[in-house]
Amino acid sequence: MKIKEAVKLGNRGEIEYILEKLLNKDKIFLHLNPDYEFDEKQFLKILDLRKKEYPLEYIFNEAYFYGDRFYIKEGVLVPRDDTEPLIDIVMKELQKFDNPTIAEIGIGSGIISITLAKKIKAKFIATDINPIAIEVTKQNLKLHNVDIKLYLTNLLDDVDEKIDVIISNPPYVEEEWEFDALKYEPKEALFAKDNGTYLLKQIVKEGLKREVKLIICEMGYHQKEMMSDFFEKNGIKNFYFYKDLSGNDRGFVVKL
Repeated sequence: MKIKEAVKLGNRGEIEYILEKLLNKDKIFLHLNPDYEFDEKQFLKILDLRKKEYPLEYIFNEAYFYGDRFYIKEGVLVPRDDTEPLIDIVMKELQKFDNPTIAEIGIGSGIISITLAKKIKAKFIATDINPIAIEVTKQNLKLHNVDIKLYLTNLLDDVDEKIDVIISNPPYVEEEWEFDALKYEPKEALFAKDNGTYLLKQIVKEGLKREVKLIICEMGYHQKEMMSDFFEKNGIKNFYFYKDLSGNDRGFVVKL
């Protein structure tokens, strides 16, 4: 198959990315050599996987977040652009802190804490109930030369340290929702009870119990009213919500 034939078989940007990886060539080569022929067997196999909505990130074991490359594999959530505003909000709020201890609940592939650790001075610890997430994060810590203390545990159950800030992108999708695009990703990283708010509320309760100063979480776009009611019922008055890149409500900040 020739390059010029291959790029007609799907989204051009995605096809070019696949060809760059398979042929070990850059985009300039692809554009300058449309008649270059290659063995299409592996290429067609990948296209077949993509037709079944299998994530491209799992195929090539990499994902990009906030401009950086991260290792990823099946068993952890695929990073998404909608999470990038969380980084901006954390950095803005932490300007008032001096070398805080930050705990991330649900480290996943490590993208949030690693991105922040490269930008701010703080001590980072993180937890996850998924051993694959811990394994993937360890690889990303080596890749980015960052030090984060990891715990394989629920919430902050095995963490004895004093914590100033909790951050999290926890499961918040309603259990009854079904998305074909998510069918290959770990369900425990996606779905939660109580209209998707169960773990969000548990994290806030954990923060209250530990007397942290700040909690920043990603949430679902339709959960603003439910979380507002929860805050008010628990006597939390100092909070606000932030939006994602599409203008949807995407997270909250609680100051204690």
